[in-house]
Amino acid sequence: MAKYKYVFFDLDGTISNSYEGIARSLDATFKHYGIEVDKSLYPGYIGPPLSDTFRLYFPPEKVSEVVGWFRDNYVKGDIFLNPVYEGIPETMAELKRRGYVLCVATCKKQEEAQMLMKHFKIDGYLTYVSGLTYGVREHKAEILEYGMLQVGARRENSVMVGDTIYDIEGANLAGVDCILCKWGFADEKALAMKVAYAVQKPSDLLDVLK
Repeated sequence: MAKYKYVFFDLDGTISNSYEGIARSLDATFKHYGIEVDKSLYPGYIGPPLSDTFRLYFPPEKVSEVVGWFRDNYVKGDIFLNPVYEGIPETMAELKRRGYVLCVATCKKQEEAQMLMKHFKIDGYLTYVSGLTYGVREHKAEILEYGMLQVGARRENSVMVGDTIYDIEGANLAGVDCILCKWGFADEKALAMKVAYAVQKPSDLLDVLK
């Protein structure tokens, strides 16, 4: 019998390569506010909540405004510069055929994540999309736990699939195993952390989720 039943996918860096779209909107945001930022840091800003990133550059009372400006710019078009990784649709289709319940747990806003899943025709594989809601659920553990609640998942039969330290830490806080996917934005810290499995490409998930 398979250990897991519920598989929760991160979005950015796991389902899709969102670097170009997020980088463009980060550029526009920092330019708008007259701040110069080293672009080599951008990969580290894909994963955590935007508020965490902007707190590095703005006073606390300004962060909400800056997040709002980024969001307004992002949804105008940059959000669609977010191609799905090769092999993700086929892997999801096979996992669903095997009886897994597939969900998304992402620090993207919930409505944005739902819209993207429909746009890229992935929504048909998914039972639930759990995303960020400011002031309610902002960190990965909260978002993951909320998604688990919605589908009736338990800690022992759930697994998080993600590419960053935030996914691993969120899974740990929620008491859930984590599979690290190396095709996303995994850095040295993420690669050094203990996970249930680490996989090189989406189709490798079919080997560990039998």
